[in-house]
Amino acid sequence: MERETKKDTAYRQIKQMFLERRFEPESMLSENKIASTLGISRTPVREALQILQNEGFIDIFPKKGIRFRGVSIAVAQEILDLRAAVEGYVAAKCIPLLGENLAQLEEMLEIQRQCCERGDVVSYLRHDALFHHHFIELYSNSLIAGVMRSINERFTSVGFAILKDITAVRISWDGHRKILEAAKACDVSKTVCAVYDHIQFGKSQLV
Repeated sequence: MERETKKDTAYRQIKQMFLERRFEPESMLSENKIASTLGISRTPVREALQILQNEGFIDIFPKKGIRFRGVSIAVAQEILDLRAAVEGYVAAKCIPLLGENLAQLEEMLEIQRQCCERGDVVSYLRHDALFHHHFIELYSNSLIAGVMRSINERFTSVGFAILKDITAVRISWDGHRKILEAAKACDVSKTVCAVYDHIQFGKSQLV
């Protein structure tokens, strides 16, 4: 296994900082501030920031700083529309493939439930993403997987706007439960509707 370079470490940690909203979107940050926060020298930080700019996560303003682009409400709603269409289709197609994956999905739900009980939104969002991604990976369409991975990375920061309080987290968890119950019952229509309702709840939170 290849050892992670300082640039790779900086890239991973900076992206995670932005996705978890440790810095507010549209706020201007200095390269020095980021390097100091991470405890990493400026050179790998500068290299990582260049990659993140190429990926569309940030804007770099020479002699001014770095700004996280964030996701507007309009774009977030469009992403949710796309997710509803793609994930509903994928979840339905995965019904015959669930088999031994059921135990893993049920374990994911239990971990999410525990996050709800603790009021741990950050951990819940991480496991929320894993739940949705599991269906995408199970379907094994590399094009869909690539598109959804790119979308969902950018969308993580929006999750905090959707899950505004513990009530919203519990509603989100219940949406996952309904998706899995419908899939376990091999009910294609209910599975698609459960995915749609779950994602529509997210849209309603952005209004």
